[in-house]
Amino acid sequence: MIRRLHFLILTMLLAILPGCADLRNLEDVTLALMAGIDLSEKNELLFYVSSPVFSKDAKKKVEEYGVRADSIRQSTKRFDALVTALTVGGKIQLIVLGKRLLQHPDWFSLLDTLYRDGRMTVNSRVVVVDGPVHSVFHLNPADKPRLPLHLTQLLDTANRRNLTVKTTTQEFHRMMAEKGMTPSITEFKERNSVVEVMGTALLDHQGKYVTLLLPKDTILLQILIHKLQGEMTLTVPLPGQSDQQKVIKPRVSFFVKDVTRTVKTGYRDNRFRFDVELQMEISLAEQMFPVEPAKQYKKLEQLIEKQLAQKYADLIKQFQKQKVDPVGFGVYARAYQYKEWKKVQDDWPAAFAKAEVRVKPVISIKGIGITE
Repeated sequence: MIRRLHFLILTMLLAILPGCADLRNLEDVTLALMAGIDLSEKNELLFYVSSPVFSKDAKKKVEEYGVRADSIRQSTKRFDALVTALTVGGKIQLIVLGKRLLQHPDWFSLLDTLYRDGRMTVNSRVVVVDGPVHSVFHLNPADKPRLPLHLTQLLDTANRRNLTVKTTTQEFHRMMAEKGMTPSITEFKERNSVVEVMGTALLDHQGKYVTLLLPKDTILLQILIHKLQGEMTLTVPLPGQSDQQKVIKPRVSFFVKDVTRTVKTGYRDNRFRFDVELQMEISLAEQMFPVEPAKQYKKLEQLIEKQLAQKYADLIKQFQKQKVDPVGFGVYARAYQYKEWKKVQDDWPAAFAKAEVRVKPVISIKGIGITE
């Protein structure tokens, strides 16, 4: 009995003690919550880090550093020569990339250590800033949480409103490795010490910056890739009544309650064909033209379907013109038309640019609000 008790105590100690071997106090580490990479006008790589200060004697609660280096690993050593404690990157919330950096097609190799080092997190968000990265790291917004937490909450809120996408480092790695789609990440801008989400940055298959997708179009993209977050509102104009002199423009806004997506893939006349049906249940939020939804809801459904179909046609046309596929139509081509996919897999964006894509919204009005 005593031997069993000793064995039980020994087992408990072995289970607990190994976790204390590398114990570090918060005061003894520089806990990087935000990292940045940019390119100077002289094509020099610039690395930035922002971390909270836990000392009760410190007047400034966040410290920022910037160094010139050739890689993330080298920059870490230089940060250690500047900060008062050992730099730790396992809690990074945001990786901020400069737009100038993303104009070079081979920049993605800089992130290699994030995926190779098991101590690094793969849940941090990858974002691009329209402007110099150092302007973001030197922000000191009043009445806001620490800068890394403030930016993280801001971008997450924008994603919940479907104004931009949310791409983690792990998801970004998958997008870069996937031949059947091109990456997309959040883009924001700093203006007069205020951060504004601009929309979604679309990249090519090498990670090079291509164009910006505005928030109103990002909502359409979120529906198409079936990644709706929280409450989403769409607004469509009334066709045939675009009088520029009118102050109040005729339009209808609605909440999207549910979306069921069906994608059919084919190949004919030497090009891929995709037929996408979006069955959408909506509830009216605002109506600014004389149609009684309770009596003419079928007419209103058809009107919304027509306008949404045109919006999607314009969006797909933009994707094909820029040779980007943020939706991932190539994944469907590989799954259902593998024989033809193999011929174009190494240059899918060019094949997608020639594809025929039709998006058919099917609207069902489930609520018209409080009416008389």
